[in-house]
Amino acid sequence: MDDKVDVNRDMVSYYRDRAGEYDKNSFSRPEIQFDLQATSKILQEVFDGKGVLEIAAGTGYWTEKIAATAKSILATDINKSVLDVARMKQYPKGNVNFRVADMYALDDVFPYDALFGGFIFSHILKEDWNKFIETIHRRVAPGGTVVLMDNNRKINPNRDRTDEQGNNYRMRTLEDGSKHEIVKNYPTESELRELIGNRSKDIDFKNLEYYWILIYQTSV
Repeated sequence: MDDKVDVNRDMVSYYRDRAGEYDKNSFSRPEIQFDLQATSKILQEVFDGKGVLEIAAGTGYWTEKIAATAKSILATDINKSVLDVARMKQYPKGNVNFRVADMYALDDVFPYDALFGGFIFSHILKEDWNKFIETIHRRVAPGGTVVLMDNNRKINPNRDRTDEQGNNYRMRTLEDGSKHEIVKNYPTESELRELIGNRSKDIDFKNLEYYWILIYQTSV
C-alpha cells in the first residue's frame, strides 16, 4: 500500500467486527427503502453489460444488485470477514469474483470498463481525496465509468467531532458494546465536482434523500 495514504485502522477493525450485523442495521430501516430501490435501478442501468471493479464491497449488498446486469464484477475489500458474508449471497449469473485486497494495492488488475465505490468516499480523509481519485482512475480504462455513492449528512452533534483539517469523525458502537471512532466526511456536490474537475466528463450528480450518487466518465 502507498505509505502516503493514511488508513484509519480503527475503522478497518470496525467493519471487520461489524460484518455479521451490517446488512441488518444498514439496509432494513423502513425510511430508506425508497432510496435503496431507486439506487438499485440506477446502478443496474449504469453497469449494464460492463466489467466492474468494486472497491470496498463489504458484505455484498450492492454487489448482488449490480450483478443482475453487469457482465462481470471483481468485488474487493480489505476485510475477509465482510467478503465471507458477500460470498453467501445469490449470484445466478456466476459473474462475480471476490478478492481480499486494499484498494490502494490493486496495481496488478487490468483496467476495467467501470468502477464502483459505495460508501467508501466518506471514510477518506480530505487530505487524501486527490490520491484516492488518482488511484481509482488507474483502475479504469480511459473513458470508463466511475460511480461513487455515499450518505447525505445527518448531523448528530453529540456523536461527531472535527479535526484541524476539517475531517469529521463519528463514534460507532457495535452490538458487543465495543466502540470505534471512524472518519465520516460529508462532501458537498461542489466539492466533488471541483475534485473531479478536468479528470472527467459527463458528470451526473444525483441527490436522493439519504444518499448521493456521482456518475462520470474518466477523461480519455
